[in-house]
Amino acid sequence: MEAWWIRYPDELGREQCALDALGYSWSIDQVAMDAGQMIVRVEVVHDGGTLALTATYPDSYPYFAPMVTADDAKFARHQHPLGRNLCLLAREGEDWYPGQDSLATLITEQLPAVLAVNREDALSEQVASIEDHVGEPLSSFLPYTQDCVLIVPDGTPPLSVRSGRLELSLREVPPQFNDRCFVSGVVKSVCDVRSTPLVRFETTIPPFNSYARGYWARLDVRPVVSTITAAPQEVFNQAAAVLPELVKAIQAAKRGDVIVVGLVYPDEVSWRTTSDDWIFLAVRVTREARRSQPPDVRADFIRADWGGERAWMRRAPFLTPLRKKRALVVGLGSLGSPLCLQLAKAGIGELRVIDFDVLQVGNTIRWGLGWQYAGFQKTTAVMAHIANEYPYTAASGYNLRIGGVRQGPWDRTRSEYAILRQEIQEADIIVDAAANHRVSHFLADLASEVGKPYVWLTTTHGAAGGIVGRVQPTRTDGCWHCFLRNLADGSIRLPVDEGTDEIQPGGCSQPTFIGAGIDSDAIAHLAARLTVATLNSEEEHGYPDFSWDVAVGDLRRAHMSLAPEWTTYSLGKRHDCAACGTRV
Repeated sequence: MEAWWIRYPDELGREQCALDALGYSWSIDQVAMDAGQMIVRVEVVHDGGTLALTATYPDSYPYFAPMVTADDAKFARHQHPLGRNLCLLAREGEDWYPGQDSLATLITEQLPAVLAVNREDALSEQVASIEDHVGEPLSSFLPYTQDCVLIVPDGTPPLSVRSGRLELSLREVPPQFNDRCFVSGVVKSVCDVRSTPLVRFETTIPPFNSYARGYWARLDVRPVVSTITAAPQEVFNQAAAVLPELVKAIQAAKRGDVIVVGLVYPDEVSWRTTSDDWIFLAVRVTREARRSQPPDVRADFIRADWGGERAWMRRAPFLTPLRKKRALVVGLGSLGSPLCLQLAKAGIGELRVIDFDVLQVGNTIRWGLGWQYAGFQKTTAVMAHIANEYPYTAASGYNLRIGGVRQGPWDRTRSEYAILRQEIQEADIIVDAAANHRVSHFLADLASEVGKPYVWLTTTHGAAGGIVGRVQPTRTDGCWHCFLRNLADGSIRLPVDEGTDEIQPGGCSQPTFIGAGIDSDAIAHLAARLTVATLNSEEEHGYPDFSWDVAVGDLRRAHMSLAPEWTTYSLGKRHDCAACGTRV
């Protein structure tokens, strides 16, 4: 592969001319260049002395900026605390303009701002106007072990408690990780030295099913580190200095044992905002203690990931009211399954699901989940996936064929009607993805009778179009039957239907339509948005509502694919609707 200066010789010439124009002494590391990497050293005059800078260029230059390191100087802000590289561009270098900017540009335009921020006499207002408004916590700069994490709850132990034990729920170590560190799981409890829980992670995540214990301590300031390679041992030494229990545990450990230790301390977690942060180490015993011979250990950083409910919802605070809502979804086919996943992803508190079918491999071309669930009841697959991936949503359901006949008088199970009526009474909304007119008729009437919002979604042959609609008691004038009458007389248009033949795949008891999830998912996603909006419509600061009740969408027309085209309608009451005429 040719180096960038060979691919773009004009860029090299432009870079050299710009450096010459600075008037500073600079040089190219010829050894590095011969090895295929461009490294430039520049001596910048600063405060009566010289600031030595080293610029390392990426292979993809000039599309991305060089990394500039201050060789000897150490700054309090806008410098990597371990690698010493300077933060000359904000937000991952989005202000870098290829073909226009150069190392000389960084030195003349960006470096002065970094130096000004770090001046001892810099006023707070001046600093605020210059620097990027992001925090610089130590935890964001550490070299973490790949594929490892410890999820922590929102809270941290009180300042009055200085150390204690950790209770961990971990994933089993995969075989390929036997020769290196692997710690992946949840901090279930942060306890005091007597193992009394101080902070709990209440949610259970099924894949993390192996119990382990560890140690933690509180520091008054963030750990002191020097270099990337030395940092793990330096932090371990600081932990061992305040945790004699950790030292004893290491002395008693066997070769290969891993002991987790956490340090909690105050740091700048966002711009000018200080709160508690975590650093975790996995301490692996590489040689156990023997007589007078002390043990050897290797310490590796394990990433802490804030997974409490408050931290999780910060990225979408308008979904917070959804945490107290329950939805009943009937039908887990090509529309219902992705809709359920979207509701869980949005953070709905509880999800009840009803279906009777088994997932086949062929379904996965338009189903919400993949091959690993083949042969599962669709309800089982959805519930298991949500428990694993979205544990803040409680998912449960029934394998139930609505309209089915009991097998005989010996069948003493609870009646289908009793189950459905209770589920609808307890739900905050009913979502009908059954793709069955008789089921929809039944659910729409039962939802109206109980006084609960009702959302429905359907697709056409070829997944070329679809309909999403809702009825909200006391807010929607019309009903589902009014909608059908509007469809019949053209007051609401029909979606595109490609009229493709149905097929009956091997092992399938019923014919099914032709269509793929790359199309039908657009219908499910809009229905999920409508469901969330309907649930939050009366909640302050909730997800904003729609101005319509029915949307008819086209995804294809005249054998051409379309960006989804939606026509929306308000659902008014029909004077010829017998159902509306009988409503109290």
